[in-house]
Amino acid sequence: GVTILVDDGAARAVSGPDGAFGFPALPPGAHVFHLRGGIAGAQGSIDVPLALSPGKRTRVIWYVSPSQRHSSTVRGRKVVQEAVEQSLGADEVKHIPGTQGDTVKAVQNLPGVARPPFGGGLLVVWGSAPEDTRAYVDGVYIPTVFHFAGLRSTVNSELVQSLDFLPGGFGVDHGFGLGGVVEVQSRRPRSDGYHGYAQIDLIDVSALIEGPITSRLDFAAAGRISWLHLYLPAFITSDVQASPHYWDYQVKLHYRPTPRDDLSLFAFGSDDQLELILKNPDPTLALAVENHTYYHRGVLRWQHRFEGGATLGLTSSVGYDLPDNRSFVTGGLPFPISSSQLMWTLRAVARVPLHRLLRLDAGVDYEGTRYQQDRTDNPGGGLRDGDPGGFAGLSGPDYAQAVVTDHMRLVTNHVAPFAALVFSLLDRRLIVTPQLRADVLTYVGYPGESQQFQRAQLAFEPRVAIRAQLHPRVALKAAVGLYRQPPAPRDLSAVFGNPALAASQALHYVLGLEIQITPTLHVEALGFYKDLRDLAVRTLAPGGPPLVTGGEGRIYGAQLLVRQELWKNFFGWLSYTVSRSERRDHPGTTGGDSWRLFQYDQTHILTVLGSYRLPLGFQVGLRFRYATGNPYTPVSRAYYDVNSDSYYPIFGATYSARFPAFDQLDLRVDKEFVFNRWKLIAYLDLENVYYGKAAEATTYNYSFTQQAFVGGLPFLPVVGVRGEF
Repeated sequence: GVTILVDDGAARAVSGPDGAFGFPALPPGAHVFHLRGGIAGAQGSIDVPLALSPGKRTRVIWYVSPSQRHSSTVRGRKVVQEAVEQSLGADEVKHIPGTQGDTVKAVQNLPGVARPPFGGGLLVVWGSAPEDTRAYVDGVYIPTVFHFAGLRSTVNSELVQSLDFLPGGFGVDHGFGLGGVVEVQSRRPRSDGYHGYAQIDLIDVSALIEGPITSRLDFAAAGRISWLHLYLPAFITSDVQASPHYWDYQVKLHYRPTPRDDLSLFAFGSDDQLELILKNPDPTLALAVENHTYYHRGVLRWQHRFEGGATLGLTSSVGYDLPDNRSFVTGGLPFPISSSQLMWTLRAVARVPLHRLLRLDAGVDYEGTRYQQDRTDNPGGGLRDGDPGGFAGLSGPDYAQAVVTDHMRLVTNHVAPFAALVFSLLDRRLIVTPQLRADVLTYVGYPGESQQFQRAQLAFEPRVAIRAQLHPRVALKAAVGLYRQPPAPRDLSAVFGNPALAASQALHYVLGLEIQITPTLHVEALGFYKDLRDLAVRTLAPGGPPLVTGGEGRIYGAQLLVRQELWKNFFGWLSYTVSRSERRDHPGTTGGDSWRLFQYDQTHILTVLGSYRLPLGFQVGLRFRYATGNPYTPVSRAYYDVNSDSYYPIFGATYSARFPAFDQLDLRVDKEFVFNRWKLIAYLDLENVYYGKAAEATTYNYSFTQQAFVGGLPFLPVVGVRGEF
């Protein structure tokens, strides 16, 4: 049933049940055969060039890519609940330059996401701290989204069904965080036969295999291991030495006991090891870090569809993490930290249509942890936002003035029931969603010890979202809501933190406009404001706990996204964010603190990218990024200490200087070779084509009279091949 057109339609044929077709006579020379409809319907048109020789019969077999053999298109009205949501499909974003084909990594190209120092895997969303943004896989929280330097995500992209990015103003089914949400949904293993891939490039080696075990049971298994550490030193500066190594795995079973039920078991995990050395002419300012982190998760998920449209989903998980295990050496002194965490979760969500214009979404979100940490550090517990050293990698004599230890044990149980009513009014042109979430937070610290403490906190989080369809192609959306985040476990330490810390909170305000110019081209513009309260900050009271509750923050800005989905072999988008993120650590003190910049603040963030499918299986893409440099606290002068025979810095105003702006151009080229039962893809991904050197940190000479910037990764060529069947 495939229609084959020659050139401008001068000749036409339709393939039979066995795929065969023919033309009685065509003029010799170069022609383009257009395959339309039938198998090719998923792509609209597949163009194949073919040269015909005079006086010769030409016989050719064209194999259509397996991803194009089956296609279904469903058109209808989607009930949009989130005020700000961007969904990414794996087929497009795997070709974005600079992402090395990683679907999850594409989030860093969306508006509202700042570029982290050294291009690492931190997610700084709408000016919030990286730990304020939470990542989920199938509704289960994971502590690490990316491997070292953000080169790869810790979840294999080939098992990702969809990715939703919610920078703020999201619904009550998510909580325990003040920043954004990254929601990854894994896909079902394929049941139409055995499939898989093997891939090798200059970063890592990976493979996947999937298929049916029985008529109702399917499986998928994937693994990846890096070998970047073998050659990375050749591409970094002499001031920085890094030796990273990582691996991850995913195993999924999917069972269909009835047509209305889906049952899955998903086991996955990630492991990272890093040795990092920052050189400095002054040995007291040199830095060496050995870090080992990992997480493992086992997720059991059941979904049931009732008659009448109601659904019920239950997800339970158990996992073990090593969130922070490192040996930190500065000034010749070691500061070892070892922490581990056992985590168990339960999530239940029911969606019940109460009326054709009303739906109830209700559920419960539960997370429990058993956390322990053994730590040797200075009394301040290391650098925090607002400390003088910051990205400069400096600390001064106070950092090594004393060394204390802590053996912390902490058990938490956080449960949050939630409910939302979705009203669809005015023929679904107006959607109003009032919501309520109740957080019940409990802590038991140092159980059985003299320092034992027990605490509980109850807090309500009302939220509301509105979407008005002003025109078939224009929608106005708004959201306001209260969000709370429990203190980080390490901040509840009786030695380095404060067991009495309260949950921090934020009030999100969002107002935006969405314009659908064409079915594949849309524009989104919105403004946001976040009011942060009860942040954990350093104390001013001598002899008091190192941390207290009371810091404030404000974040405001606007963002623009112009996105062209795949159309006539092209896709791309323009993303721009202008914002300001500020903090005030002690607003209630005499005289009051003045507002200062947040350490990850970036005024302007611009990303422009595009990718085009060329004939003969080629695809070429470009990405350009620009970002304002991060702020840092400069050294204004220094003094000489006779006892230690060293110079120590005296810092200027907090975050009163900025690193130079960052800009970078990336290039990606793919070439696809299609065979009978498999295909081969070769690709080249070049980061930083024109070899720009981004300033990531600052360093000084021994007397602090000369300053220089430490550059990040200046150039990274990734060449690889991939076979699929």
